[in-house]
Amino acid sequence: MKIAVDVSIQETAAITGVERVQRSLLKAIAKVDRSNEYLLIGQRGLPDLGFDLPHNFQRVVAVKEGSPYLWRERFVPQLLATHKIDVFHSPVSATPVLGKARKIATLHELPWLERGFDKSNADVNRLGHRTWLVLNVRYASKIVAVSERTRANILQLHPEAADRVVVIHHGVDAKFRPLKERPLRAEFLARLGIPDRPFLLFVGTLRRKKNLRSLLRVFAELREPLRSSVVLVLVGIRNPNWPEFEELLRLPALQDRVFLPGYVSDEDLIVLYNLAAATIYPSLYEGFGLPPLEAMACGSPVLASTGGAIPEVVGDAALSFPADEPARMRDAITAVLKDKGLAQELRDKGFKHASKFTWEKAAEHYLQLYRELETPAT
Repeated sequence: MKIAVDVSIQETAAITGVERVQRSLLKAIAKVDRSNEYLLIGQRGLPDLGFDLPHNFQRVVAVKEGSPYLWRERFVPQLLATHKIDVFHSPVSATPVLGKARKIATLHELPWLERGFDKSNADVNRLGHRTWLVLNVRYASKIVAVSERTRANILQLHPEAADRVVVIHHGVDAKFRPLKERPLRAEFLARLGIPDRPFLLFVGTLRRKKNLRSLLRVFAELREPLRSSVVLVLVGIRNPNWPEFEELLRLPALQDRVFLPGYVSDEDLIVLYNLAAATIYPSLYEGFGLPPLEAMACGSPVLASTGGAIPEVVGDAALSFPADEPARMRDAITAVLKDKGLAQELRDKGFKHASKFTWEKAAEHYLQLYRELETPAT
């Protein structure tokens, strides 16, 4: 069987959630499948995926010259025909309408159906997102939802697609684990511009759904003596130029208490998870949410909101709170930072829970899906 995978999302300087998900999945598939042939299609470049590709993986650039406008419709169908592709897999909702290969689209979330969705946020409130969903329902042979929550949202709009929408959960990369040997704490933190003090860790971007405004206000209102004993580390924020965010950081109660190391490597992130007093995930909604599971796998106690699919992902292994109730968030932070017994209970539960989510398991589910669609469309 010949399988084409769109890897154009990897053509970015700093990978985040969706890109990391695709890399981990491809790495797992490459380990277990040496019989099927894979064609990795990039838009203009062929990025390094961070691991060696076996002999049954080939790379190809779709747009060699000219405008990339509508490149999936203009260039990908011909590639599918030339290479006699059986199955085309997109890591996001953007699949070409043309081309005879069976098509799979992975959908991560439908934010406009979620409570807390900010309709003024141009990043997610675009007609294109909804258009792609309609096209996938019409032309995709299978739609992979990354959670039951996402599947339910898809079927709320398109119940006619029920037999073609399947759920495949993400996994946690095995490199996220408790470290037997850690770098010297003070030196490691100093390199990232973080003081050697107990810290609460947040991992994410500056998108409004991440609920950072509420987290910062809650952190500013922690009661003494906890307030002066702990700092907040925000990882993954590369351009903190959101005026409201900058204004909150200037609050007197947050001076010298909030630190932004920016985008960090996975190796540094693993150390931060290992060193954190706790990890917090306060999102208004998520289609899945990997950071809580990664934190659990590293042995960090996790605090998580009940937004979107997060309860489905963290189960009872996190201390949960409603994202829109700041007082509950503050109580959860206070409890886990002050109660060592509770923190240890969350570590134990989290480590066991995260072990259920593996990329090997996800890869097997995707391979089964590919096999189901092996017969080319006519």
